[in-house]
Amino acid sequence: MLTKVRTKIIPYNTAFVVNPTAGDGKTGRIWPKLEEMLQQSGQPYRVYFTRKTGDGTGLAARASDQGAELVVAVGGDGTLKEVLNGIDLANNIFGVIPVGTGNGFVRSLSIPLKWEKALQGLTRWEPRRIDIGRANNVLFLNSAGVGLDGAVARAASSKYGAIKGYLAYALALVDQTAAFSRFQCKVKCNGLYFEDDRALVVLVANGRYYGGKLCIAPQASLEDGYLDLVLIRKRSIPDLIGTGIRMAVRTHLSSRAVIKMQGQTFDIETSREVPLQIDGEVTPATYAKVEVIPSALKVLAPSRS
Repeated sequence: MLTKVRTKIIPYNTAFVVNPTAGDGKTGRIWPKLEEMLQQSGQPYRVYFTRKTGDGTGLAARASDQGAELVVAVGGDGTLKEVLNGIDLANNIFGVIPVGTGNGFVRSLSIPLKWEKALQGLTRWEPRRIDIGRANNVLFLNSAGVGLDGAVARAASSKYGAIKGYLAYALALVDQTAAFSRFQCKVKCNGLYFEDDRALVVLVANGRYYGGKLCIAPQASLEDGYLDLVLIRKRSIPDLIGTGIRMAVRTHLSSRAVIKMQGQTFDIETSREVPLQIDGEVTPATYAKVEVIPSALKVLAPSRS
C-alpha cells in the first residue's frame, strides 16, 4: 500500500495505454503503484494493456474513439511511437510515463524519468506544440535512421535479447561496429544533393538525445520546424573511437567523420539493403523519405526554459 499522497486530478478525459513488458517488465511492476495513486486522487480514467508489439496503435485509436482527450503512453520508446500512430493529432493530447531503457525523447522534453513525478506533472503541465517526423509514412517522435543504429537495435533485441537493460545495447554496439559494413548513400535535401560511399549511420533527428543520454544531435529542437541529419562515416577503429569520445562531450559535429545538415524533407537512398530504424523499430530498406510535420503534436510536458 502506498502512503496517501495529495495528487491533483488530471484536467482531461484521460486514458492510459500500458505496455507491461516495457523496461524489462518494469512497467508491469510499477503500474499497480501508479494505479493506486490515481485511485487515491479520485482520478477517472480508462486503461488499455498491450499484449504484443503493435497493439499500442490500435488501443490508442480506440481510446480516442471512446472519448479520451489525453492519451498517455506508459512504456518505452516503442510504446510511445505506437501510441503516436494511433491518436487523433487534431483532437488528442499526448502524455508520457517513461519506463523504458533509452527514453531519448522524454529527455529532450525534460519530462522526469521517475514515474511518480511524470504522473504528477500531467496534473499541472500545459500542452506544448511540438514537431514530429514521418519516415516512409510512419510517424516518429525522436529519430529515424539507416545503417549501424538499426543494426544495433536489431541485434540488441534478437542476439542479446536475453540480457537486460543497457548492457544488451552495449554488447550489440561492440558487435555491430566491428561487423557492419559501410554503404553508399545518396541524400537529397533543400534542393541539394550529396553522395557518400563510406556511410556508417545516417540519422535524421527530431530530438537531441538518442539511446538514452547520448546527445547525437545537440542542435536539434522539437519546436523549430526542422529535422537534423547526422551522417557518420566509417573510418579506422581509432577514428571511430575518437568520434565516440567527442560525441560524449558533444563536439562530434566538427569531426571530419561527420556530415550534418538541417532540413524539412530528406530523401535517402542506399546502395544495398540496410536496417532502417524508426524510433527503435527496425525494418530492412534501401530508401527512406523522412519529413517533418511542424507543430503537429500537443504534448503535456514542462514549459520550455
